[in-house]
Amino acid sequence: MKYAGTLVLLPLFACSSANEPHFSSATLLVENTTCNSTCAPIQILGFPTNQPNTPGGMWSIEIGVLTTRSGCFTIPASSTFRIISNGVTEKTFTWTLLNPLALGAPVPPATRLQAGPSTATFVPAAAAGWKVSLPSGVGLSATEGCTP
Repeated sequence: MKYAGTLVLLPLFACSSANEPHFSSATLLVENTTCNSTCAPIQILGFPTNQPNTPGGMWSIEIGVLTTRSGCFTIPASSTFRIISNGVTEKTFTWTLLNPLALGAPVPPATRLQAGPSTATFVPAAAAGWKVSLPSGVGLSATEGCTP
């Protein structure tokens, strides 16, 4: 059998929603709800939804520490958590701006290991910026972004 000049074209498809833009960076504007006459410092943490089951608390990503009434932070582009046993990596968990994340802040006397999310989950890459009140976790919404 002879095949003369047969050409097969495969269409290329992108796995992306036309209604959901993806940004390569995202900022977070945080209002510190501890402020009265002074503000207690709050450690802002991100909690990926792909949490490993470990005895040491939840995997969290350090976003920053807020010591004033409000502040702008850059959400890290990615983070990795490794489970290591006897010096060997058994499993690696990776998070990027394209994956869901929830926010939280440990309220003293709680430590980072005792912290957990206080907001709904969101995908940071879906907007240029986000705003929220912490440690209360209210008012999470997309914004145009802020300048850190």
